Amino acid sequence: MANLIIVMDVQQKEEHVRRLLMLDGLTHVTEERDSAYCPISLTSVPPELKPAIASRQKWLMDLLKGMGIRAYDPLSSTKYSPDLNLNATHRDVYFFDAARVAAGEYFTGHKILPSDGQGVESEIAKSLGKKSVILLDREIRVSRMMPSRTIYLSYDRCENHSDEVRALFQMLQEYDTGFGLKDNLPVLVGFPRNGGSPVDLEEAVYRNFPGLQFHYDGTLPIVRLRAENPELFYELRK
Repeated sequence: MANLIIVMDVQQKEEHVRRLLMLDGLTHVTEERDSAYCPISLTSVPPELKPAIASRQKWLMDLLKGMGIRAYDPLSSTKYSPDLNLNATHRDVYFFDAARVAAGEYFTGHKILPSDGQGVESEIAKSLGKKSVILLDREIRVSRMMPSRTIYLSYDRCENHSDEVRALFQMLQEYDTGFGLKDNLPVLVGFPRNGGSPVDLEEAVYRNFPGLQFHYDGTLPIVRLRAENPELFYELRK
């Protein structure tokens, strides 16, 4: 592919990832094929929005499970839940979640709120060369701080796109990943498991599924959240 520079092929990326995991004390972790970390954070979400966000998460996880992809929901771990276990330290939570991200072949979830509580996990996924697929609502504006080497999809109602999203993940199952540059920008390189030529994986997805490609629109509204306990700010205490 023109302008695509391979920086690390599959084997080189795997060695790079082993070094990164060693530096983070995660040498016990290995990637599990056909597994996905599905980020979600409900801690600071207003109560009226939690059912909708949980419902979209369930749709995605059910779709993956139907394809034989094991989907991990961070909310399923009560031991490290910020709501259910107040004794777990920040170090405990970080290393547990980092290990779960590292173990997944995929990193996929919804990005809906202006601050979605996934920033750290998404950067870990990017650094490890995960197949990161983030889904966005076409009617809601989000932060433009969106990591590279990530596939961004958009939907009107996610359930309306089940067949397309399923076909997209079936396509991704045909590739291993490496790192590359295109026009001096970082890209996730897909190496076909059948031995074909490497591709810019994000571009390949958009070419095959143009109706799902995300396009930023700065005129859309954001979801405005309100603090229920502003008195925690000392400036606002009487």
